Amino acid sequence: MRRILQLALAVMLCGVSATEVLALGGLHPAGKIERDYKKDWPGGLPDLINSAERVCGYWVNVNDFFYYRGDVTSLNTFLVAYGKLPDIALTVVIHTGSKPETGALGGDQKTPYDWSVEIYRRGWGTPHDPRQTEKEPGYMVAVHVWLSDAITLKNLEIPKHIEDVRSAGEIEQFIAKHRRGGLEK
Repeated sequence: MRRILQLALAVMLCGVSATEVLALGGLHPAGKIERDYKKDWPGGLPDLINSAERVCGYWVNVNDFFYYRGDVTSLNTFLVAYGKLPDIALTVVIHTGSKPETGALGGDQKTPYDWSVEIYRRGWGTPHDPRQTEKEPGYMVAVHVWLSDAITLKNLEIPKHIEDVRSAGEIEQFIAKHRRGGLEK
């Protein structure tokens, strides 16, 4: 309790509002992240995130986000490794549209990437995994893929046991907008 009061006092003396400190975060630069970064991660996850194609990443509170650049062959290899993660619901979300870019939190977003991995600790806004106890809430791990000239649906290979494959909705939103009248020209 004493440390919490010290932190609260330090924040007040810095002139920062409470809403500005509700989240902490930092950068995961390109390069290898130590194997024991998060000791409770499922087996295989540290090796997956340390894939050579990683260009950037960051963490916010207990959640981590990693960004990768590569061709469809690299992505397909990545998805095979992702599909081997134990005791995790596996999700792949397919995006269309402009090529995304990332960078340091609060900094320039100029680093292009082709796919990302989002790792959420359950219990922090994400429902607990009913297979786990409350002390071991588990993680949710999702891969987001952006279609491009380098990554096409024709060449994308998602392992069959990854059952939760979905659209991010950009095409559906475009069609709905068109049906509502779209843009007048």
